This record gives sequence, structure tokens and C-alpha cells, in this order.
Amino acid sequence: MNYKKILLIFIIFLTFLGTGSMLSNVQSREADQLLEAHGLSNNTRDIRTDSKETVKNFLQYLNKNYPHKKIQLHLDNNYEKNQILVWANHNIIGLPTESGRYFSPDDFQGQVSFAVLGPNAEVGTAKMQNNQYVIWGNQYYSVIGTLKHYHQIEQNKYYLTTGINQPTAQSKLNNYRIVIDSSNKVIHRVAKHYRAKVRMPSFVKKHQIHRFSIIRELLVILLFWIIATVCNALLALLNWRTVKQTHLHGHLLRNWLINRSARLGLVELLVGVAAYIFLRWRAFYSKADHLGWLLLFSWLIIIVVYGISILRLIRKDTHSA
Repeated sequence: MNYKKILLIFIIFLTFLGTGSMLSNVQSREADQLLEAHGLSNNTRDIRTDSKETVKNFLQYLNKNYPHKKIQLHLDNNYEKNQILVWANHNIIGLPTESGRYFSPDDFQGQVSFAVLGPNAEVGTAKMQNNQYVIWGNQYYSVIGTLKHYHQIEQNKYYLTTGINQPTAQSKLNNYRIVIDSSNKVIHRVAKHYRAKVRMPSFVKKHQIHRFSIIRELLVILLFWIIATVCNALLALLNWRTVKQTHLHGHLLRNWLINRSARLGLVELLVGVAAYIFLRWRAFYSKADHLGWLLLFSWLIIIVVYGISILRLIRKDTHSA
């Protein structure tokens, strides 16, 4: 493999890195938005109510009236400023943990509340028998995880599960700011029931302002694909020139082209794998499988372009003969 081919393959490697980096930018920005909302989606809205019923009664109302609707709650304590109660009826958007794990749907069903700590959570804790507990209201809550340190997330917060049968559900609902993630229809019905106004959190407004910012990354990815396909077209031309110099014909020509094409495809696949490993090591991905699929698709594009280039060169040579 001469230096021209090595240079072209190296450029393709750089385009793989660039393509993966653009995906990392998109997923990092999405992750920032979720982290700013403490793990809630862009459908999230704020509700404040003067209702003095308990959190338990509120959860019973949601279960009774919206059993098949996906709902996730964060109840921000008005007095214990660093405390957030978390509840979900189906599945839950998780936050990345440094150790342990984030909550799962089963954690809201039992009679015991669990805790997840922010990196610098300001709350009393105790260690007993190698287990860490949050102490609040003469209750001990087992710590099951600690969040990763991201500047987008509020470092001092701590999160407790709540559920119909859990001790955290005994507090009055008007002690909390209700942050609800569900469909607009459900949110407005809940707000109407509790005579509350619906507000849009700042992170949602920010997302709506920048919702088309992904276009820039898509255009850059398209540019990298163009560069990679041009490189593979040039590789096809270099291989064809080698064919012409050897004066191969018939079965020998076909076998030589198949052998060289398969070897080039394998080399470029290994280049894609190397790019994947490097990007997973150096860049952030909330969904790593998306990176794998993107690089695989990029590889397929340049392989198809290579094949088309070879076929066109063969036809051009046939017509000229």
C-alpha cells in the first residue's frame, strides 16, 4: 500500500472521528438539557398549588385517573431547598451516577424510600455496617447512588423516592413545587383539578430556542461524508490504475479487483472500529449504540461509492476499447 493510499485512508479515519464528534456534540447538548431539568424531558412543566392534601393522596389521584399515561414527578421542597422527591408510574429518565445507580420504577412501589445524592449534597448522612443513609425527619433513607459531577446539575441536591406507601408521601402537597413530565393533556388536566397555573421551566424554553441547532452538526457530518466518499473514489482510481499497469483481463482482473476491494473494505472497517474505540474513550455519548450505527452507516456509504466508482471505470474502459 503506497503513501497515497495510506494518506487517503488516514483522511477517512479523520472523517470518522469528525462524524462521531458531531454526534457527541448533539448528545452532550441533549444531556445538558436533561441534567438541567434533573433528569426530565422537554415536556416538563411546573405546577404550584395551595392544596393541603398529602403527596400520598396526589399520587393516588394520578394512579386512579391516569393509569396508562406515562408520568414522572419531581417535587421540589419549598423549605428543605436541597431536597427533591422523585416518582414515576411507568419508567423513568435516569441520571448518570458515579457510583451505585439511579432510581428504577420498582423503587416507588414498596414501603421504603431510597436516596440518591448529588456530588456535593448538603444533607445529614450516616454510615452503618458499610451502608450510607440520609437522615431527615428522624428517618433513615438508604443511599443507592451518587450522581456524576457535571456543571449543569445542581451539585447540592439530594433525591428521595416517594410512593403511596412510603414515608416521604406524608408531607403536604403545598410544601412542594410540582415538576411534572407527561403529555400536555395530562399536565393541564392535573393543573385544572388543583386550580394551579402551568409554567414552562427555563430549560424547556432554552431548548425551544435552540431546537434547530442540530442542523449545523448535520451539515458538518454531510461534509465529512463527502470528503470520505471522494477519498474512496480516489482509492478506486488508484486501484484501477494498478490494474491497467498489470494488463490483467477476464477472470484474473475480476479476482484481483475482488481481492483488493475486500481488503480495502476490511481495512476501512478496522479504521471505523479504531475511531469508535477512540471516540468512546475521549468523547461523551449518552447513547453509545448511536455512535456505532453512525460509523457503520458511514462505512457502508464509502464502500458503496467505491463499488460504483470501480464499475464506472470498468464500463468506461470497455466503451473506449
